[in-house]
Amino acid sequence: MKLTKKQLLKCGETLEDFKTLIPRYREVKNDDLKVKLFLTRNRNPLWDLTNVKFFKTGLMSEEAKKKKAKLTNDHYIQRSKGLRFIFDELDRNEDMPLTTFIEYVKKYSSTVVLTKDEHKAVTSFAKSNPSYLNYETYLACNIKINGLSDIILK
Repeated sequence: MKLTKKQLLKCGETLEDFKTLIPRYREVKNDDLKVKLFLTRNRNPLWDLTNVKFFKTGLMSEEAKKKKAKLTNDHYIQRSKGLRFIFDELDRNEDMPLTTFIEYVKKYSSTVVLTKDEHKAVTSFAKSNPSYLNYETYLACNIKINGLSDIILK
């Protein structure tokens, strides 16, 4: 699966936007409140980029595979937390090429398919356990997604 020319252009523009935000990220990254606000404020571009097939892992929970319920795409790393990883990478390499940026977006912002009920459980658990990444929450909620650990360990 490849990105279209338009999708590549969007990725490139997002990378350039993020590069302009690196100085601000450096100012706030060690302030828990300010970095949280920064990441929350700037996470929507990831949603815009990752809402295409290229960023869908194709993985589904065992319940979702039964297709008896409504399904939803879920970022296995929450967008704000994934954005933190991306900005940490940009902080180390502010001249990051587009191909590398796309690899990081894919690694930190791709989705899996859950049932709506599983998604509700994940959301509820996450509110009480804000330090968990979604894929850790899947384990805590007994949501099985075969192949996800292979992606995470890459």
